[in-house]
Amino acid sequence: MRTLFDILKKDREGTFQWLETANDIETAKARVMKFSSESQDEFVIFREIDLQVIGTFRAMQTNTVVHRELPEQQLGSFAD
Repeated sequence: MRTLFDILKKDREGTFQWLETANDIETAKARVMKFSSESQDEFVIFREIDLQVIGTFRAMQTNTVVHRELPEQQLGSFAD
């Protein structure tokens, strides 16, 4: 069974909107980095297999991106 990662957008009112699904964590990270460079909203990577939030991304006023995620060793146990 493949691990899929949903990418969600959380707007300023706290509402989540599904954007797309990625087949691997690296693709999901790249996509949210792109999305967060274009928006001040928060983006979430959600792992479908165990219903866990893997990371959150938010662009800051300085045009840098804040990235928080679970340690890589935890992600490795869910590799495809």
